[in-house]
Amino acid sequence: MTHKRRILISVAAALAIMPVAAAWADPAGGGADYQKLEQKYQLLQKQMATMAKQMSAMQKQQAKLKAAQAKTGATNTKAIDREVKRLYRRVMKDSQKISDLEPGNIQVLIAGDVNFQFQNVQGSHSTFYADSSPMIQVRIDKNIFVNTAFDFYTQAGAAGGSAADIGAANINYELNNNMTLGGGLITSPIGGIVGQYNPAPWNRWLVDGSLEDALLPGNELGVWTRGGLPAPDNMGYFTYFLFVSNGPQLSSTTPTPGYDNLAFGNWNPAAQNGKTVGGRFSYIPIPNIEVGYSFEWARPSADGSINTVNSLINAVDINTYYVNKKIDGLFRFRGGWTWDQVGQGNTSFPNSSPPPNTINTFGLGGMSNGGQLEVAYQPSLCGIKYIDKMMAAFRYDRIDGPASSNFSNGASHEQRYSIGLDYWLHSNAVLKFEYEFDNLSNNLHGDNAMFVQFAVGI
Repeated sequence: MTHKRRILISVAAALAIMPVAAAWADPAGGGADYQKLEQKYQLLQKQMATMAKQMSAMQKQQAKLKAAQAKTGATNTKAIDREVKRLYRRVMKDSQKISDLEPGNIQVLIAGDVNFQFQNVQGSHSTFYADSSPMIQVRIDKNIFVNTAFDFYTQAGAAGGSAADIGAANINYELNNNMTLGGGLITSPIGGIVGQYNPAPWNRWLVDGSLEDALLPGNELGVWTRGGLPAPDNMGYFTYFLFVSNGPQLSSTTPTPGYDNLAFGNWNPAAQNGKTVGGRFSYIPIPNIEVGYSFEWARPSADGSINTVNSLINAVDINTYYVNKKIDGLFRFRGGWTWDQVGQGNTSFPNSSPPPNTINTFGLGGMSNGGQLEVAYQPSLCGIKYIDKMMAAFRYDRIDGPASSNFSNGASHEQRYSIGLDYWLHSNAVLKFEYEFDNLSNNLHGDNAMFVQFAVGI
């Protein structure tokens, strides 16, 4: 079969693929929108029919030229070839337009996790706890997609014993392979372990969160750009995530502020006239190693106060893993450390308790810091049934800051040693056990705790 013949057959096949009428119209809405789409659809059909007639005429003309070629031995068909290619491109373009009017082009992904656990913290009542975190991603086309995520969980004192929160609500536009633009509510990239590696309970090595979480924002509400670029000379890959968002608020907790004087996730416009600027950069020299640095600068204030100071968060993180038959499985290591600096100054705000018009003033300044080191080992290549589905994990985490109500008995720092054992029933279903040894400064004992959790990722 000649090249020209293949082109003609391809064009004819494209003309034969005519979509059905727009059956997805809203019967309740009907209206002008549907009429416009139907008119556009009919116009495209007429254009395709016209091109089909032109193609048929050209095929007849080409057949005559071939017959003449057989008699004379030579003829020039380049002009016809160019016209065939032009019509072919136009047919493909109009076919795509018609396809875009058909249903089924929007893709929906539903994911998330469900978990329940038993926890027994020293000095508190033991309790069962349940949590469900569905996530929905809708891809409008190849460039635009939206994310929404929710968190439904049990909570003592809440109405019906349950509460809810929104974890994500954002719109994203993929500008190219190296950059995505977005806006809305998204998980904060500050401190890579918290934001990047432990997004869901079922994906954590241990049940309980790290002390480092108290120094880091959980979410950012604003605009951002993120992506990655290859390093020169094939020396790995760089990633970036830069954002402008509503930042933290100065804590007004009495009698003293929290670990670092900052309260995240308030998004109070009265305290957010100055926005936050932050981001995370990472370098991946080889696929199984990533090192990152993140920062967040803000000018927080307390609600009802005009006093502001500068705040700066710096964080570093590393994530690596190693798989080898010599160790019969998988070894993982993660580490991160965060420094929170709040500028010197005072914050003043009205006292809500009688007498009225009194002012509370709290001193600010100083640095809080904290972090974690985690290691895990899974003998997935040992070949021993049941043992190859287990994973042992250990974490050391610590936080240092001004003595406050967050620490018991006026301590200025807290450190914990946590051991855990996980058993994977499925690739996304895991049963976990964890025990924490809690220690405070001045040789004080903290609140040791035991956790048992069953988690499933969807």
